[in-house]
Amino acid sequence: MGLRPARKQAAPSPAARLAVSLPLAILAIGAGAAESRAQVVQPARDAYRALVLQAPASVEAAAYGNAPHLRGGGADLLFYAPALIGRAGGMAAGLHRYGSEGTVATLASEGSVGLGDFAVGLQYMRYGGSGTATLPDLQYAAFADGEPVTEFAASFGYARTLFGVVDAGVVAKYLELHSLHALRDRALVADLGVAREFGPAMVSLTARNLGSDLETRAVTDSADRIPTQLALGISTESFEVGELDMFLTSQVARRRDGEIIPAGGVEISYWPVQGYTFRLRAGLQRVVEDRRSPFTFGLAFTGDALTLEYAFQAFHVDGNAHRFGLTFR
Repeated sequence: MGLRPARKQAAPSPAARLAVSLPLAILAIGAGAAESRAQVVQPARDAYRALVLQAPASVEAAAYGNAPHLRGGGADLLFYAPALIGRAGGMAAGLHRYGSEGTVATLASEGSVGLGDFAVGLQYMRYGGSGTATLPDLQYAAFADGEPVTEFAASFGYARTLFGVVDAGVVAKYLELHSLHALRDRALVADLGVAREFGPAMVSLTARNLGSDLETRAVTDSADRIPTQLALGISTESFEVGELDMFLTSQVARRRDGEIIPAGGVEISYWPVQGYTFRLRAGLQRVVEDRRSPFTFGLAFTGDALTLEYAFQAFHVDGNAHRFGLTFR
């Protein structure tokens, strides 16, 4: 009673094979583009702010190399794919620790109104450093020395289905950054996205962090850049491999400085008893500037509507990234 029913073995369908091949193809394309670009001498880059928008906003996505699972249905899809807000639900919270200095906290929740679906989210980051980096470097945020810096982002997203064909969404973000000498900068940015199902695959295209750069109040007259990017993501639906369930997810992001960042991951799950699922996650991403491992790892346990999550990434300095999450759907 209550035990998992036996499954019949069947050959993978053409749709399942397509769902598996699409994420692998997008990772290969992104990796090839990144390799060819690496052979070109890069020009000097401006300073970056809003590192809170670069750190993983979801513990689940962090386990997949910061590539979101577009079919996951968690409220934290708000931070990655605004078009899929209508397919999300519940509440998600995460706490991310970088060594002993950096902290990121996230919270997201979803709801519905008559004309569409909405979601709200909060992101908070505190780290030691001067508040800017010459590159979008998470290691800098985690382990730099100096006066503590605090960054905060509040997001409100809205999505609906257009013409019964494509999902579309928009997210407005209010940024507030506190840096050296009690300086406070504010900015408004937005995400725009569309998504559509193609058989067993979900495809999403999102332009993130669109808006004006921050005018620095430091001695120099340079502008601090917002980490704008364009991201294409593909995720498969879950399919069976023997007694296990499995899915793949992937993303290729193009940053405003031209860098191509491919990432992707896999989850393998097992539910011995109805309503209780054990999940093993792994991911791979291209690391451009900082000295952190390209490999990520995660574990999760789902009991009925509650999921406990953990993700890990190693840094090649003192300390690592540990992330803990709680999701209710």
